[in-house]
Amino acid sequence: MQEPAFPRRKGIVAPVPVSVLVLLILRLVDLPSTNGSCEFPSSWTGEWYQYGKPVFSINTTVLGDRVCIERTDDKYVVYGDNCYHCMIINGRHENVIQYREGWCSTDRTSLEETCGSITSDDMLFSMFRMNTKPIPCPFSGASFTFTYNRGYGECAMPISLAEKCTDESKLLLKYQACPDVEGTESNTEELQCLANWNDGRNKYLVGTLKGRSALANDKTYRCFLYEEKPHHQGKIYLLAQSGDPTCNGLTTVSEGSPTIKLTKVDKEHSRCKYPTWVTQHHDWHSLDGTKDYHFTNKNATLKVKAQAQDGETVHEEKIVCHNLEKLYPNDNMQGNKVKLVAHVTSGCDIGYVCMIFHRRDSHIIEIQQSGQKAIMPDEACSISDPSTMPHTTLITTSFLHQRRCPNPGRYQILDFAPAHALSAATSRRHRRSEQSRTTKRRPWQDNAEDEECRNTDIQVGCTSSEQSEMIIANTCENEEIAYFCHGSWEEKGVWYTIASLRNPEVPVGTGETFCFSMRLEGARDRTLTRGGRQKQQEQELWLSRPSRTCQREAKDEWTYRLSNQGVCEDLTKAASSAASTTLPSQLLFTLSVAAYAAINTLCALLSR
Repeated sequence: MQEPAFPRRKGIVAPVPVSVLVLLILRLVDLPSTNGSCEFPSSWTGEWYQYGKPVFSINTTVLGDRVCIERTDDKYVVYGDNCYHCMIINGRHENVIQYREGWCSTDRTSLEETCGSITSDDMLFSMFRMNTKPIPCPFSGASFTFTYNRGYGECAMPISLAEKCTDESKLLLKYQACPDVEGTESNTEELQCLANWNDGRNKYLVGTLKGRSALANDKTYRCFLYEEKPHHQGKIYLLAQSGDPTCNGLTTVSEGSPTIKLTKVDKEHSRCKYPTWVTQHHDWHSLDGTKDYHFTNKNATLKVKAQAQDGETVHEEKIVCHNLEKLYPNDNMQGNKVKLVAHVTSGCDIGYVCMIFHRRDSHIIEIQQSGQKAIMPDEACSISDPSTMPHTTLITTSFLHQRRCPNPGRYQILDFAPAHALSAATSRRHRRSEQSRTTKRRPWQDNAEDEECRNTDIQVGCTSSEQSEMIIANTCENEEIAYFCHGSWEEKGVWYTIASLRNPEVPVGTGETFCFSMRLEGARDRTLTRGGRQKQQEQELWLSRPSRTCQREAKDEWTYRLSNQGVCEDLTKAASSAASTTLPSQLLFTLSVAAYAAINTLCALLSR
């Protein structure tokens, strides 16, 4: 019996079945139905790189330009380029996916039929995740020697070096050129490890290589097949490197572009220790407070951290003692000056440096370090002389003890500059005097009427029996700045003193620390009377302005002359003696104090 037809009303279109709409939509987008039964693992979601293709994305239904149609285990039927493909896809690591692909078919067949033609001999394609988190490199040990072969023979002499960076995901490969082996060259490459996995007995590693030269600074993906073998020194690693950003052609560790043999180097340095007078305090810091130095418990490793003003670490170094060096033929390498070779790691800036340690006091040391890093330890002290390098002064993080100040006595400033620099400094002083006349304080003018204000007293070691204080007093402004001395030493005729501002609010030796330097300069006769009959021997004593570093180069600018009023004890006796007559002829010193302009400016600077 035929169902009655529904009457059609004018202007009303009959409804279209849903199945017809789906077919129409699929035809419009030219994609077959997935029936919601095919998805890629969600862990694959992200951006990926494949050699020869633009960077592409993967999500749960789309792999690049392919759409997931059907899946069984690791077999996927995908649709793209107007045809069906079978892809056998394996996730080797969260950062690596590999697959083999069958022929393109315009007709949809079963998954078994579409994937049946793929064999293990088909091309293996590799995809590497972009912007991923690296992994620690799978080679145990921090340093290695290695030989390599680029197809023209093994380059074994000179030996090449490989070293772990501060970041354990990076290995620095320092290739040496062998004169008798073609295809070898001196080069440095930085390997960053991204993924490793086992495939049966084979072990694979994927990473990026970055050249250290400006022309080869781009990162390039490379695949490695590697094998561990026992060795009398522990382990060796045999590596075969792919010649392009794929894992193709890596079948044995003896065939690669290049092949590499890593041999672990023992870097425990059990025979090399830093001097005991250094490691008796494990924690030190630079005089200006910008660097912290920590010696580990085994006394062979030094860790240095440089800090910004906000306390954030901006630079970090690991310095391991490698071997002690003699300063002179009979040096027992146990004195107050020790020379050594150390292995430095800072990021991937790795090499050997030459260092000299100086003992200045139980709580004060100085370090000199060569600026250029050597590849081999025996080159470290020959390519650059650390004795010509700047000194870094270190003090302990614990309390600094008070020590006797050098050259104790009472002094009075008589002039702006030392005698041999007066002619050069007069014009400068005159200009500065004119500029400073408008200021409220002007204790350092050349005018005769200001002579009294130019007299400023300096007392060194006169206020206590320990002679550990230095006081700078301005006679016009009645101002005093006091320092505690914490240790001094003499070097090539120059005295260096570590001092801190006397501050009742902080314990002694815990405030800001400074370095003063002074030296006796040139002896000559000086006329003391108008008739020129009385003469005495004069020397110049130069005193630098306080600095956060111990400067080795004294400057002749901004200096002062100072007469020695006698040692502290002599003046005390003279004041208590009523029968005292004219004092003996004074020994006149010139004291050079480096400052910016006036003593008031100097005092302001010292009080910071």
